[in-house]
Amino acid sequence: MLIPNSAAVEALAMEGGFPALVLPDGRKLERPSREWTLHNLRWRWLLDSYEGGEAYRTAVYGVDLHGMPVRNLIRHKREYPDPVAQDAGYSVNTGRPRGTDQANQATDDDYELRRARTPIPTFTSEAIGEHTSKIYNQEVKRAGPPKLEDWWEDVDGSGVSMDQFMADTVSHLLLLFGQLDVIVEHPPAPEGEEIATQADVIRLGLDKCVASYILPVNIPWWKVDRRGRYVECLVREVGDDDVRFRHWDSASWTLYDCEGKRIGDAAHDYGRVPIVRCFDHRRPSCRFVGRPRYEAIAEIQREYYNRDSELILSDTTQAHPLLQGPEDFIKADGTIPVGPNWLLPKKKNTQGGSATYEGFDVVPFPKDGAESIRLNKSDLRDAADRSACLTKPAGAAGTTGQTVGQSGVSKRLDQSTGNELLGKIAKTLQRAEETISELAAVVLGVAIDPGGESEDANKIKIQYPGEFDLYTADELMVMAQSFVLIASQVGNLPVAEKALLSRIERMMLPGMDDEEYDAMDKEIDEHLEEKAQEKAQQRESTAAAASAPDDPAATDPNNDPAGTSAPDDQPDEGD
Repeated sequence: MLIPNSAAVEALAMEGGFPALVLPDGRKLERPSREWTLHNLRWRWLLDSYEGGEAYRTAVYGVDLHGMPVRNLIRHKREYPDPVAQDAGYSVNTGRPRGTDQANQATDDDYELRRARTPIPTFTSEAIGEHTSKIYNQEVKRAGPPKLEDWWEDVDGSGVSMDQFMADTVSHLLLLFGQLDVIVEHPPAPEGEEIATQADVIRLGLDKCVASYILPVNIPWWKVDRRGRYVECLVREVGDDDVRFRHWDSASWTLYDCEGKRIGDAAHDYGRVPIVRCFDHRRPSCRFVGRPRYEAIAEIQREYYNRDSELILSDTTQAHPLLQGPEDFIKADGTIPVGPNWLLPKKKNTQGGSATYEGFDVVPFPKDGAESIRLNKSDLRDAADRSACLTKPAGAAGTTGQTVGQSGVSKRLDQSTGNELLGKIAKTLQRAEETISELAAVVLGVAIDPGGESEDANKIKIQYPGEFDLYTADELMVMAQSFVLIASQVGNLPVAEKALLSRIERMMLPGMDDEEYDAMDKEIDEHLEEKAQEKAQQRESTAAAASAPDDPAATDPNNDPAGTSAPDDQPDEGD
């Protein structure tokens, strides 16, 4: 392993930063925003946790006191290697010679063995993917001005619809960071084309707009107004060969190279900075920084990764037991002479007139520590699932006996808690899409009414699903049968029964519209009124039968006041 030299350490410290810039109005910009400085390393770590794989394995977050890279895999004190030559050709980021396999250093370095052989857990991406897939499996309803609806069919100029843009990219990153910046602007003019008239703009499609996202680490400086809109900001644009910085304000943009030299500028007619920051939650201690929803799961993922590496190292180095025997058989180089057919001679010990033999013993390694790590890994897996609401309550249908606390091993969302969580996430994504669409309307020059109060104004209506089917078919049928059975026996306590049936109805079918709940409540009222009338009629009949006087003549078959019965002495017609 290479201890990074001062140049490498300095380059690592400057990653994501920017040089001193002179803004168009003469102001000097020499350092990033304070809030960006506090959180940019955390944003990089969250992105690595989401990507996983080699990005997570080789990510570097600075250097420790010994000059070694700080990674997601924590190094033991005994695992610091001896310094090697600075020109050995090692990469600071990967920790191995450039172009070599990840296991290059695993042969004689326990730390690199753990780093090479430990698979990267994917708790963070699994949780985000599970939640967003449940939301976008249902239809998102959109309505707006015609130009905006056309833009929803192709939001980035490459045929990607708003559904794909939100489901595949924006939703994942927004929930991961707790915030995400989206830029919506006119596409750049093709090289060599001269724009002289509006006809040229329309011919080249420059009157349209394209959207793309900006990672939080790539906006190192900003100023916002009281409404939380950008007054000006600096965007770090990472290309294939270089890094540039673009300063935006409400009237123009200015482009700088990586050394702070001004290389271009242009005016725009948006009337505002065409970048919006969408939030999931906000950090209470910051003005313009989001709070990641899945930060706790990412922490559990890193701890699981480290414990898994310890278990792999233990199983690797202690896979074979030691052989312990008489020292007379062991040579100086640690070998043991073995005879033909792999037979070992035993040395005879003679004491007085008796002879004894010293046998060989197999010394296995104790496995108590490894079993403890395995139990801890299981606890961490359960903790990650509970944090993402990916477990059902213990004892529920579908769970096994392996339960921890109030959770089971099923990876299916619990209906009640899952609907509440997914409903909140859906509202977050709906607000983000509305914000992006409003910015697109500004760029397209479409007048809108964000509040929707004016009848003649263009409106943007976006409706995300609020109800999610998380029950299995068997569970839903059992609950439906129980509900129908209860409903068939009501009628004695109309007020209490109405409240109970309405509550059960909402627990069974969460997330529906108020109009749908009102219609079901009306059905419950009509059913209870009908049942109450039936119960009242039954009670009246029972009371009437109980209060009738005892009249023996009424029960005597020979008593026929109307004379309808034939006398006993009269013959029948057939006689």
